[in-house]
Amino acid sequence: MNHRQRTASGLVAAVVTGSLVLGIAPAASATGDPSAVERTAAVVERATGTHGLAPTVGGTAVTDGEAGRVSVTVPDTSDGAVEATAADGTTVALGLPQTRDVTGVQAGAGTVVYPDAAPATDIAVQATTDGGARAITTLKNTEAPTEQRYELDLPAGTEAVANDTGGYDLVRPVDDGIAVAVGRIDAPWAKDARGNPVATGYRLEGDNLVQTVETTKDTAFPVVADPKVTWGIVTGTIYFDRGETRGIALGGGLGATAIAAIPGGITTVVGITMAAITARAAAAYDRGRCLKIKLPAVYPDHYAGGYCR
Repeated sequence: MNHRQRTASGLVAAVVTGSLVLGIAPAASATGDPSAVERTAAVVERATGTHGLAPTVGGTAVTDGEAGRVSVTVPDTSDGAVEATAADGTTVALGLPQTRDVTGVQAGAGTVVYPDAAPATDIAVQATTDGGARAITTLKNTEAPTEQRYELDLPAGTEAVANDTGGYDLVRPVDDGIAVAVGRIDAPWAKDARGNPVATGYRLEGDNLVQTVETTKDTAFPVVADPKVTWGIVTGTIYFDRGETRGIALGGGLGATAIAAIPGGITTVVGITMAAITARAAAAYDRGRCLKIKLPAVYPDHYAGGYCR
């Protein structure tokens, strides 16, 4: 772990933002006109909206995730990591993609802005009331880098598995061959100054979440791009490795551990869908893939990479 990684163990919660530590200053303008920070906050909040932003008290935003209380904090300068702590006390961190160490400034409806933290780029963070948080870049002109790297520090044993939305499920093993999604990185998005979508995508390089924004000659700046991470999700997805997929495909059914991983109140439907689960497991295994079961609908699907081995 580097200087960005505070305590991180086991499982955790969302990832970042909106919360203010003591070093973060309020936005101010001596002339009464909007400051550069206030203008950036307005651009960001026009893209994200302000509904669902979590208030901060004493440097911490306390929100209610699906698995309980989540506390999110943000560093006072850009040379740090946003941290989130779940109800069980575990923590995850997300490093901001900065090249300059600048102080964060609170502006707008709760957005923290790090002005010019990278070339022609402002960084902002927002905590959200669903136990998640956004780490946002604003590309101010064509000089801004179109690739941003976020250092993602997950608890031991947790993996990021690509899902079918363009984002990632954050997966924790619960038994040999079985893991559950306890968090997610939402599909990436980017918008230009006219509100038009800008092509964007993620890839993982080691511990780095890399977002690429594909601007063109027709792109209107500034462009806002947003990774969002949420943790503490109980009704996520159950993942099976190749061995468990094969066992289910051969009619072995779901083990007790997998049943226990399904939240109470929906386990009764498993018997009804077991034939579909078995069929999907067989198809997945034949294609070199693995079974996953999406909750709460108990919908069988398949995936490749990550935990599928």
